[in-house]
Amino acid sequence: MAMIGGLAESPMTLRLIDPRFSEIEDDQVRLRAWQELTSSLFVSSRASAAMPARDLFFRCYNLDRMLFLDHAACAHSAERTPSQIVTQGVDHIFIGLQTSGVTRLTGANGGAVARVGDFFVLDLAQRFQSETDGMAAIHICIPRRRFEGQGGRLSARHMHVLPSNSNPLLKLTADHLLNMRACLRRADAEQRNLLTSAALAICNAAFAEGEGSALDYPAVAAIEIRQFIEDNIDRRDLGVELIGSRFGLSRTPLYKLFETDGGVASYIRNRRLAHAMRILAGVEGGPRQRVSSVAYACGYQSEKIFSRAFRRRYGVNPREVNRTFQSIAVREKGALLASWIQSL
Repeated sequence: MAMIGGLAESPMTLRLIDPRFSEIEDDQVRLRAWQELTSSLFVSSRASAAMPARDLFFRCYNLDRMLFLDHAACAHSAERTPSQIVTQGVDHIFIGLQTSGVTRLTGANGGAVARVGDFFVLDLAQRFQSETDGMAAIHICIPRRRFEGQGGRLSARHMHVLPSNSNPLLKLTADHLLNMRACLRRADAEQRNLLTSAALAICNAAFAEGEGSALDYPAVAAIEIRQFIEDNIDRRDLGVELIGSRFGLSRTPLYKLFETDGGVASYIRNRRLAHAMRILAGVEGGPRQRVSSVAYACGYQSEKIFSRAFRRRYGVNPREVNRTFQSIAVREKGALLASWIQSL
């Protein structure tokens, strides 16, 4: 298998990101390389300059229906920022199995601590912060749609910590992930496919809502409405009336769900413009489109109204946007990681 810069991308072989941090001798260079790799998903900062960065490790397998990450980090703090959530528009769940150290999580509704043997659930559509003095974990990244009928419900488990020994299904999940880590590199394509199918089936069972679960139903509603908005971003009638009718909500509770976003209308406008920016900059792929076509595809009734809103949001006219507006990081492994997640 040919490896270029730690990356294997042939469709006939395993798709793998492995930066081989152990081969980078300088601690600071190694740390910067790790930060660049993870910056597309999280903004991280080192907790202490005195803490060594020798134990950094990162290996990510693209298994088509999910990503499997084996990851070790030095002391640092990290944040999933609102701007990343809005501009990337990913709709995925991270499930982590802590294999060493301690990870402290904080969010809008409190905090949690994951220790060795604990699972933790993170929703990439929600904001959170993490902090550790050094840790290692197995992460799997799964599109919400892979959770059969419970994607919105699972979002209510955002930042929940579940000990793997608390029930047989969680213990089975932990054993399966540890075994996957041990054999993925030498498994053939069919074996990897079977391992992935088993992981998805076990996760659907292990992380399903159980009796008496104390779920945050407003958070669930907000996630389901946001997904509805993404699925209908091209509709000109997308707004408070349509959403209220679809979910049986009046203006007041709807505004409360989107209060931190400036209200439903503001959220929809920003999502439309973010989608337009991705199209114009070529992130979505395909040939260059006319500005009018992009405007209509993003739910605007006229090119003039769209151009005014776009210029107000980004400070440039839509016609000025081209592939140079894509970050240089698009060609880096960190952006590849984000693109893998978006393509699952």
